[in-house]
Amino acid sequence: MKIKKTCIYLCMASGFLFASNAFSCGIEGSAHRTGGSKVNGTATISTSWNGDKAFPRNGQYQLDLGSSVCGKKLTVFVNGYKIGRYRIPSSGYATVNFTLKGSSDYPVR
Repeated sequence: MKIKKTCIYLCMASGFLFASNAFSCGIEGSAHRTGGSKVNGTATISTSWNGDKAFPRNGQYQLDLGSSVCGKKLTVFVNGYKIGRYRIPSSGYATVNFTLKGSSDYPVR
């Protein structure tokens, strides 16, 4: 009987852990240059939330920040330049699109 109770508690605990990680929040969006070309791996997107980074591929990126950021406000940086503060939805991703000036690393404001 004791083994059965232990198994039930372990199964419940793992279910709660899985459920808490079932969703995450973050930022996503498009990345282009002023000429219209897509940014492909030449920009770094980061936030004030943690040290995680994203690198656009074919003009798109997504940065998963976990579930603890849901509903919070944070600052987004492109190549180290602040592009704004954004509120992350309570579940899902905030859309943060940006444009880089010509062939430089500077985001257009």
